[in-house]
Amino acid sequence: MKYLVTGGAGFIGSYVVSRLCREQGTEITVLDNLSVGKRENVPHDCRFIEGDINNPIALGSALEGVDVLIHLAAFVSIRESFNRLDDDLRNNCHGVLAVLRAAGEHGVHRVVFASSMAVYGEPPRLPVSEDDPTMPVSPYGLSKLRGEMYGQILSRKYGYSFIALRYFNTYGVGQTPSDYVGVITSFINMVLDRKPMKIYGDGEQMRDFVWVDDVAEATILAAKSEVEGVYNIGSGVEVSINSLACMIQKCAGGSFVHVLAPPGEVRRMCADISRAKTYLSYKPRGNISEQLPSIVDYWRFDRAINGSQHGRL
Repeated sequence: MKYLVTGGAGFIGSYVVSRLCREQGTEITVLDNLSVGKRENVPHDCRFIEGDINNPIALGSALEGVDVLIHLAAFVSIRESFNRLDDDLRNNCHGVLAVLRAAGEHGVHRVVFASSMAVYGEPPRLPVSEDDPTMPVSPYGLSKLRGEMYGQILSRKYGYSFIALRYFNTYGVGQTPSDYVGVITSFINMVLDRKPMKIYGDGEQMRDFVWVDDVAEATILAAKSEVEGVYNIGSGVEVSINSLACMIQKCAGGSFVHVLAPPGEVRRMCADISRAKTYLSYKPRGNISEQLPSIVDYWRFDRAINGSQHGRL
């Protein structure tokens, strides 16, 4: 089986590729422009193409002979999508269209699309299910919803099967620190920088944090499955940002401060994962309180070796 993983040098992508490499009889190509991902995240036995999904030559070369496309490459930031509308549109709309069209033209059999919980906006009830209304409150959420719809429409045109996975707040070892993505990674690095953890709003907003290993496992289950449609990939457990900060304090010390919340912040979010459990045999195993010490240790070791926040895998 031949796979193409776009964005395979990034955080989630590197975990997906690593798991695929354990499968017998797989050939894996990674297409990544390395704007966020790292070349060293890609195993040596994978074919690697440094290129952008909007580059037809790079995309066409990457898709040669591919059976399954796992599309993870994206502009990923709810908050920053308000300020970088052109980047969001270029990558998450134009780029998705380019990938989906090229997949059809190259005879791909199945497409797995990385969507987001951001498509829901502020859900009317929790846990939110795939059948609940989608009312995004950020450009990022809107572009991910458009990506799902493009996939459903073009899959009928080209004849490949299409599945969209709505990832919730993914965390784990190796995530790049950012003001916009990965609150757990950001909080830990703030503490190690001897700065207070910056909590937006009152900190009582609730999130569904899902371990990156579980996200990677769900993605591969989706790639091997024949089911279509949209599926929530979360933990099914709510955690407040204040509680998260307290958990990190227990592991790494530090303090926190509350600041004004930016636009696009939803109050509560938690996934109903019953559909993924039933149709994908998805069984999340990560427990945030159990995983935090290893993530803190990772960053402490990285700083001791590299003296920076570049990270390693």
